[in-house]
Amino acid sequence: MESTILHIGYPKTATTWFQKVFYPSVSNIFFVNRSDVFEKLVFLDTLTFNADEAKLWFSTLAGNKRLVICDEILLGGLDIGFGNGEFVQLMAERLQQVFPNPQVVIFIRNQHTALESAYSHYITSGGTYSVKRFLGIKQVFGKPFMGYHLFNPKLFEYNRVINLYASTFGKSNLHVFLYEDFSANPKIFIDRYCSLMRLESPKDIVIDRYNVRLSTLMLQKQRILNRFSYGNTPFKQYFFNIHGLYKLSRRFTETIDNHFKLPAFRFTPEIHEWIENRYRASNRSLTEWITPEQLTRWGYPL
Repeated sequence: MESTILHIGYPKTATTWFQKVFYPSVSNIFFVNRSDVFEKLVFLDTLTFNADEAKLWFSTLAGNKRLVICDEILLGGLDIGFGNGEFVQLMAERLQQVFPNPQVVIFIRNQHTALESAYSHYITSGGTYSVKRFLGIKQVFGKPFMGYHLFNPKLFEYNRVINLYASTFGKSNLHVFLYEDFSANPKIFIDRYCSLMRLESPKDIVIDRYNVRLSTLMLQKQRILNRFSYGNTPFKQYFFNIHGLYKLSRRFTETIDNHFKLPAFRFTPEIHEWIENRYRASNRSLTEWITPEQLTRWGYPL
């Protein structure tokens, strides 16, 4: 039987599309429900999680089919605090304990657009912090431990996570892809991906975008209204909660953007310069997995 595929993200690299459309359409695999990933792997505390029990449960789940898990939550997603990286380390350890010799898939994305999409996601979730506060350029709290579980841009130093998984599962079992290659020509990419990963290529699948970045206008509108609702993130500032406002304002925001096709939100040149300086050294160490020509083509800081 083929080894398990663990597609762990990154966030904002089309993982939602892979979860909802692609993997459920592949005939020669058993795709694990997200709720089961949450229940059996992610949201069990360290005193409750039992690797042997999880291993047994997953081993009987797929029958004769190949097991596939796809979820960016295994890297913390964008709504779970990263702390000092212990969540990423913990999930890697759990996956190693439960799945013998898996194939690990990691998609990465140019940090410029990845972080723009991450901030848009934060505002969509009810956030109110400015870009600088969200990215940690401007500190939210005076004491470091108070912001321990805030979004941490260090997660997007891809070499750190790639090296962790390469050392945990072996370099030959790790596959790194560029989101931009997929986005530029999804059909060609999927054919090559299926061939490499030994998957039956699904026919007539819909290539569609999920969780599209907000426009500048709607992002600013949403950020203002988020100050009058709880939303889905605790990391924010608000005056009071107006019941139902969050869902209503979010629905209105998405409707306007979908109808008028307004330009997507972009960072200022100052923030892009910070990103260039912040991730240049990290990206230069990726050449073991991705050629410099590919990284340059898609505008990765180098």
